[in-house]
Amino acid sequence: MFSATATAAALESTAATLATLGQMIVPVLLALAASTALAAIVPTLRRWLPTALGLLVGALALGEAAFVWFHLRLWQLCQVVDPATGQVTGSFAVPLWIESEKLYVWAFILAVIALVVRRQRAELQPALAVTAAALTIGALLWSRPFAEPLPSFLGGYQGYLAAWASGDPGAMMGAFQSMEGSRRFFYNTWYMWVHPPLLFISYGAFVASFAATVLMIMRRHSSYEQTAYRWARFGYLPLTFGMLIGFPWAIMAWQGESWWWSGKVNMSIMMWVLYTAYLHARLYLRHKGMWRVVAALAVLSFVALVLTYITTYVVPGAHSVV
Repeated sequence: MFSATATAAALESTAATLATLGQMIVPVLLALAASTALAAIVPTLRRWLPTALGLLVGALALGEAAFVWFHLRLWQLCQVVDPATGQVTGSFAVPLWIESEKLYVWAFILAVIALVVRRQRAELQPALAVTAAALTIGALLWSRPFAEPLPSFLGGYQGYLAAWASGDPGAMMGAFQSMEGSRRFFYNTWYMWVHPPLLFISYGAFVASFAATVLMIMRRHSSYEQTAYRWARFGYLPLTFGMLIGFPWAIMAWQGESWWWSGKVNMSIMMWVLYTAYLHARLYLRHKGMWRVVAALAVLSFVALVLTYITTYVVPGAHSVV
């Protein structure tokens, strides 16, 4: 039997447990992130960088395991019940890379890339390690995924529980229709379990490509350009596939809304166009002075990537809440 009061209490207890786990995990992650950045920046400490990165990846994986537990509990607790029939229509399968958890996932992916990079490892690994450490610190101190998990989702579901607790049939039906729509067309869709991870993998690869591009500009050696190209090529495929599967879903999920004017959508298209131009321009790399054009396109593409991510937070639109 569904009880709004009991569910609210269980959710509060679950969030408190995650916060308690965070109190143990977050200080360790912050210390390891700082140690990793220090080992990457100070040349005499660089021999310890692989060890520091390995420990950071392990701690990030431990934190991700805590999120997996939290999301499993949400699946068990966050049911949607039709007030007209009293029947459970389903539970929420909340993805592990939305809201306050997405920056954490990006940091995790980039830390893994930094750990496993092989081509020009000595030059690339410090830059990737510093970036992964910075993203980790930003995720923990700004997004606060352990202390303030999934604020939009939990806020919406708590409103649904409050409507049920009120006993008002109209409020209950309105809350049910809203939450059932979110469950069916957003949180539980296969798209939300495929689209964001593909983009985060591509973002991680593009960070590695940008780091190699900077080295190429500084040292004027073609081997860095080749490395930048390989990482960009690797990131381009999941970026393209992730965007392609996004448009059909958007047409169905946001029917009647002008989602194509979303800042995130338009910046994503601009980023894809720039990376496409970069990969095509590279075909003419042997032409005189063309390496400067390729380098400029690589830098502009990465700037578009950063702006694409920032628009999620600062530009209103369909993506501003996920």
